[in-house]
Amino acid sequence: MKPTTRYLAVALGSVLLFGCNSSDDDDNTTPVPPPVEDTISIADTTTLSVNMQAASDLEKGQVTLQLLGDDDKLVTDASAFNLIVMGYPKEGQSTTKYKLAWHQAEQNNCIETEECQLLIDETESGIYQLTLDSTDWQQDVVRYKAAVEVKGEQAHYPLGFIEL
Repeated sequence: MKPTTRYLAVALGSVLLFGCNSSDDDDNTTPVPPPVEDTISIADTTTLSVNMQAASDLEKGQVTLQLLGDDDKLVTDASAFNLIVMGYPKEGQSTTKYKLAWHQAEQNNCIETEECQLLIDETESGIYQLTLDSTDWQQDVVRYKAAVEVKGEQAHYPLGFIEL
């Protein structure tokens, strides 16, 4: 055992031994300050940014997102999402019109509608798993992209594609 460790052990033992006779009648403890919050409610933030955590299973219409608000705090209690998952065929094996490859889109918008068909699960503070209610892809679809929009009372993340 190192000498420094021995001295600390003896000092701690002495404090514990002599501290046993004191009276706890006066409660002079200082209150512990609350922990610093690293989260902010969607209703309180004025800024929003979205990071895709994982394209969990775009074929099944599922993405995992991280929402950040003011001071890069994790945003909680979000429920107004618009999710679009787009499916594309294998490159070079599709017909094009106006130099654009065909695509298929599946969407659930919980911003403009009262009945939301999008499953929204806040798996932990600021992390959301969004799942479309159903997907019915054509058999030629092999590539997927996702676009998301998020709306709060004071902040709005406009619809745009998100990258993994």
